[in-house]
This record gives sequence, structure tokens and C-alpha cells, in this order.
Amino acid sequence: MWERIKRSKAVSIAFGASALLVVGGWFRAYFALRATTQPLIIHFNNYEGINQIGGMGDLLNTAIFGLVVVLVNFVLALALEERDRFLGKLTAAATVVFAILLFIGFSVIVSVN
Repeated sequence: MWERIKRSKAVSIAFGASALLVVGGWFRAYFALRATTQPLIIHFNNYEGINQIGGMGDLLNTAIFGLVVVLVNFVLALALEERDRFLGKLTAAATVVFAILLFIGFSVIVSVN
């Protein structure tokens, strides 16, 4: 496993960046909202208004889910990298996009609350 990681440096760097984005987004949300005692606005819709509220536990669950997705995609990308280098890099790029969107989601929750 470690040899695969060493051989696939681009994939490893992409997944390191993805994990940092997910963890960084959660820490940003945690430190910005930790003193809030009221429920957090988790989802807002222009047509219906606020349609989901929650707490810091919901944000933690989202971050854990994001890290699980990043980890599973990392293992998948390493396996695909051996078969076809393009598919491994495509999976890595898609995971970076996922992590960026998750970071943006955390940032929006911070800005709304």
C-alpha cells in the first residue's frame, strides 16, 4: 500500500489536499460557530426560506462523511491508477472538486449564521 502511495504522487497530493479542505472547512465552521447557542441554519432555500436547522453535531457528521468519501476514493484511485493512470487521476480530481464544494458549504453555513 505504501509503495502505491509513493508511486502515485499526484493522486496522493490531491487526496491530501482534499482531506485538508474537509478538515479545514470543519475547523473553520467550528471555531466561528462554537459560541452560538441557537440552532444553526444548515439549509436555506430562496423559495421556502430556512428548511433545515441543526447543531454542531450535524456539521461534524458532514465532515466525517466527507472524510470517509475522501478515504474511499483514495483507495479506489490507487487501485485505478495501476490499471489506467487517467482513471486514477480523474477520481482524484473529482474528489478535490467534492472537497472544494464541501469547504464552500461550510463557509456558507458560517456566513449565514
